[in-house]
Amino acid sequence: MKKLVLSLCVLLPNIAFAQASVDLINTRQQAFVHIENQSEQVEGMIDENAPKWNEIELISHELSKHSQLLTTAFPEGSQDGSKAKEAIWNKPEKFNQLMQEMDSGFVQLYQASQQQDKALAEAGLYQAQDTCNACHRSYRSRF
Repeated sequence: MKKLVLSLCVLLPNIAFAQASVDLINTRQQAFVHIENQSEQVEGMIDENAPKWNEIELISHELSKHSQLLTTAFPEGSQDGSKAKEAIWNKPEKFNQLMQEMDSGFVQLYQASQQQDKALAEAGLYQAQDTCNACHRSYRSRF
């Protein structure tokens, strides 16, 4: 009986941690999917002759929220089961810099949507998208 209790005491925290890691990975993946879809949507909206700034503002606010979430979504120990490369955790400086650049682009997009400034909105969106591409080349594992 004591062995069973001891085994449960050891295993349960590990199971809980593993589930928390899976939940965090799912949260990250969903945020990235939203960012990809919403970025494409906003890009098309900005290209319109008469952009619907209220809609762009709402979507760009969501993009900023997802981006902000991702700046803290890669804590040490959350790599188990992830498709991301180990470099995110082994050498986080460049990764964190890229995440901040992406976030900065989405913040700029949001501010531009409030000002209804097409050139500034495009610049913010392209900055964020360029950062996404750079990050994928360096940190996303295909397997």
